[in-house]
Amino acid sequence: MKNLLELYPIAAGKVVPPVAIILGSPWPVTQLVGALGGMETTCFQLDLYQAARLREKLAQENAVAEVVASADLWDLPAKFRTAIFLSTAHSDYELKLDMVEQGFHILELGGRFITFSEYKRDTTFAKLHKKVFGKCSEAPRNSLGNVFWSEKTGEQPRRRHQIEFHAKNRDGASMNIVSWPGTFSYGRMDEGSRAMLEVAEVKPGDRILDLGCGNGSVGCLISVATGPTGQVVFVDSNARAVKLAEINAAANGVPNPEFLATDKLGDLKPVSFDAVLANPPYYANSEVGRLFIDTAREVLKPGGRFYFVTKMPVQTIPEIVETFGDVETIENRGYTVVSGSA
Repeated sequence: MKNLLELYPIAAGKVVPPVAIILGSPWPVTQLVGALGGMETTCFQLDLYQAARLREKLAQENAVAEVVASADLWDLPAKFRTAIFLSTAHSDYELKLDMVEQGFHILELGGRFITFSEYKRDTTFAKLHKKVFGKCSEAPRNSLGNVFWSEKTGEQPRRRHQIEFHAKNRDGASMNIVSWPGTFSYGRMDEGSRAMLEVAEVKPGDRILDLGCGNGSVGCLISVATGPTGQVVFVDSNARAVKLAEINAAANGVPNPEFLATDKLGDLKPVSFDAVLANPPYYANSEVGRLFIDTAREVLKPGGRFYFVTKMPVQTIPEIVETFGDVETIENRGYTVVSGSA
């Protein structure tokens, strides 16, 4: 959000502490904290990696704010007089709605919810504000973006936005998976995950790492093959994803699961897994894929297998070969599944 500081004066007179800043990339959030001029501020993030980068940026700029990473915004106390949502152009509609509705519940009565939108002709947020708060005011349109605001005038029950879908593994075992906005593959089983599951070879008793687990669908489905003596460890930097993985693992009877929400994969015990399954978003920074590859090499037992699904094989395969030596590739469902052995 390049024009944040230019947009902020439009809403500056409506901001009363304490303030919650909802999502946003580290630099724009840091700019906003600075513009607030020392107001009591809490910054909310879903992802622990983003939260850690934000803390670093705030420290560099001598800006003071609490940073909280959690699965749900409404986990924060209902103490805020102002909530500011930094909505980027590429964010999903479902996540926008979820944050506006959850933001309602962290406000005191009379508190104000303000949205900064990158869209110059935003037609979404006026409707979302009215849906949740009943009324919406907005600044005159300009070339920088849009600003919307509403006040909390009463109470209403919490509404959870979720989609449950049905998924099967190659052996025909089926499970119901719950998904929430803001997590990978919301509302459906990702085709890349299906492609990897149809290729991955695991045995009863294996210890499996679902690396970047999202809602946990991969780990849940692979647990059928590892059986009651096996184990799946679900790991993600997104706090909401790990909470979902816990819910889905419990609902589907996954034996002996472990869950880890972290942005530091070095926390994983070295040489402790029989297989690592990874499906990083193909549009993500290439550093994510590199981190997954290096982590897999460190945590696999001798002879353990690494499975990595990608839509960018030209970029990814050389990196896996560099780390694992010989690899196998299988084209499946429009994806490339690369596997290597420790």
